[in-house]
Amino acid sequence: MPIAQNEQLFKLIQSLEKAEKRHFKLYVNRLDSNKNVMFIKLFDLLEKSKTLDEEKIKKSFPKIKTSDFVNLKRHLYSQILKSLRLLHSRHDVDIQIREQIDYAKILYGKGLYLQSLKLLDRVTPLAKASNQEIILLEILEFQKLIESRHITRSRTIKNKVEDLIFLSTRSNVTISRTSEISNLSLMIQGLYIKMGFVKNDKEHFLVDSYFNSNLPKRLSKNPGFYEEVLLHQSYVWFYYMTLDFENSLDKAIQWVDVFDRYPNMQLKDPDLYLRGMHYVLTNNYYLNNIDDFEAWKKRYFKFTETHMSKFNETTKLLNFIYGNNIKINELLLKKDFDKIKQLEKEIFTEMRSFQLQIDSHRVKMFHYKFAWLKIAVGNYQSAIDHLNFILQPKKGQLRSDLICYARLLNLIANFHLKNYVLVANLIPNVKREFEKQGEANKVLMLILSLLNKKHSDHNFKTFTENLLSKLEKVKTHSFDKRIFNYFDFYLWVKSIAENSKMSEVYPEL
Repeated sequence: MPIAQNEQLFKLIQSLEKAEKRHFKLYVNRLDSNKNVMFIKLFDLLEKSKTLDEEKIKKSFPKIKTSDFVNLKRHLYSQILKSLRLLHSRHDVDIQIREQIDYAKILYGKGLYLQSLKLLDRVTPLAKASNQEIILLEILEFQKLIESRHITRSRTIKNKVEDLIFLSTRSNVTISRTSEISNLSLMIQGLYIKMGFVKNDKEHFLVDSYFNSNLPKRLSKNPGFYEEVLLHQSYVWFYYMTLDFENSLDKAIQWVDVFDRYPNMQLKDPDLYLRGMHYVLTNNYYLNNIDDFEAWKKRYFKFTETHMSKFNETTKLLNFIYGNNIKINELLLKKDFDKIKQLEKEIFTEMRSFQLQIDSHRVKMFHYKFAWLKIAVGNYQSAIDHLNFILQPKKGQLRSDLICYARLLNLIANFHLKNYVLVANLIPNVKREFEKQGEANKVLMLILSLLNKKHSDHNFKTFTENLLSKLEKVKTHSFDKRIFNYFDFYLWVKSIAENSKMSEVYPEL
């Protein structure tokens, strides 16, 4: 049973929907002995609280010792989880299957092993249909235990025991391979979070060696659902971080295609389905495939709008992140900057409803994207506000490469506000940060040199034109082109050369 620490209990109660709160009250009041008990009073207090004030809450229970108060919170936490399990078992097939397994074990313990076996036979097809191999193996192993210890009627049914052994063996192999591939997917994702995009041949060799050395030596000819999806997911991450967006896109599409072959899994595991479409759209964005991006955008929103009522809070959170990322990337692809202000308001207003669940990294990513957009339209002070949020350590972590570029965007915004002294003072620190993180290259150093010059400098125009020429070449370079994933530096320099805003240069591209 989880220990209900103060913040955990508060967050759990605050995350409850109206139907869940109502069900909890009905659940705990089902017995007269539970009415007006202290843990219900504690629930009511925490439910009505806007913030967690431990001392204020304790004052409402003056006769309870500190140790007893801890137990009270633990008991409340436990009762809420039991209530939620009961409520959501109606809609979650996994919970239903596990509930039936529990019933089968109870029947077996009562000596009713034939009834237990019958119940397990009934839930086996459900586990198969939902591709829950681990649960399926648990069922099969329990069936084997009963068959091995008791005389049942299974021996009179042709191939019944043989089929049971075959299914158990196959399930074991599938689970083993799926575990290997899920490990690979997790490792390559962790490597990306740590490193970001590869920066040179050495890093490319490192990632390539790491990926292929951990890739299972033998892949199944007839893989299970998750085995196949996770393999495609692993390749998506590998190609993505090595800047091979064409192959990353191809693997992301294959990932989604698996869901098309198993349509029941789209609602069984919508999180993984949405994630697959997210990477299809992200790769199309980086490849500037506007038509394909538009087609996949329609597919994504058609699915989410149709099934939103069936999504749990985690899926709703992912949809908030992925769906709004689509909208922001669409603005950048179509250069439709008139919608920035409205979209910004919508996103940060809706974000409040997810403040207990959303990761700080995701929040900072939205601020980073809007800083980019605000620089593009010339709203530099607003861009700085977004960047200041990112650069506050107390607001949570962000990938080191993104921190570097956030500092650079901050210099750019201040440069346009003619804060030349501030920019000059900050440039050495930003330069050191890029060098420390291995992000420095000649072009970025030239960009910093540009920021160190004033518009009034008689060499400024010549310097800008030379930098623009160098950026043109970098756009096709295998590794240095990654800088354009963080910001369109080419367009920014071009806008300076033309003495205009970035948004005013876009129509000419």
